[in-house]
Amino acid sequence: MLVTGAAQGLGKASSFAFGRRGARIVMVDLNEPGLNDTVAELRNQGIECAGLVANIAESGAPQTIVDRTIQLFGSLNILVNNAAVSSVEALLDVTESEWDKIFAVNVKALFFLLQAAARVMKTGGGGRIINVSSPGTRMTLTNYTSYATSKAAVDYITRTAAANLGPHGITVNAIAPGRMDTPMQRITEESNAAAMGVDLESYIQSRTVDIPLRRRTTPEEVAEGIVWLATQAASYVTANRLNISGGLELD
Repeated sequence: MLVTGAAQGLGKASSFAFGRRGARIVMVDLNEPGLNDTVAELRNQGIECAGLVANIAESGAPQTIVDRTIQLFGSLNILVNNAAVSSVEALLDVTESEWDKIFAVNVKALFFLLQAAARVMKTGGGGRIINVSSPGTRMTLTNYTSYATSKAAVDYITRTAAANLGPHGITVNAIAPGRMDTPMQRITEESNAAAMGVDLESYIQSRTVDIPLRRRTTPEEVAEGIVWLATQAASYVTANRLNISGGLELD
């Protein structure tokens, strides 16, 4: 299997969750020191894995990553499209360069990784693809235009891929995680708090008490949902958007 953005946060937790169940994992990230540390952690627990340092947004990188996965483990039947970058900019402050950066990783790279993996799965008898979306696609977030729009594109890619790939035994689903204490979330909240001129800890607390369950989730909790979508128990689930947000989006 293949997990992107695997050095930390949800990608790391997903790699551990699959690894504990016996999966062999190729873990992809641009952060070489962080990825090496995570790979070492998994191997110390007896998990068979390999780290691949790559910028998934580079031209041709998705195909190279999939090819390398096949070289390492001989097959690919699960893809977790987790890697993403975030952006905090008011609508009128969004720049072309920032928009392009967000879409290069969150949409373009995700799509072509899905495409390359699906070609392998098609000839291999099927597979599971899980894309990481966001509750932000269904909320009005004034400072997340680029990021939330990119994740809305992920939702559409998920649906159209599910329709196209279903006849080949490939399920495609998305998962929308709630607020987690991850490095990317921390950077985003620091930027937002600074832009609003408010204390960071007070801001974080305000973004916790407004969740119906009154708590944040963890990468490990969300990873269990990702694993479930890859199991036989979810074999008839496709084109779905699994909302693990504690009720953050009430639709």
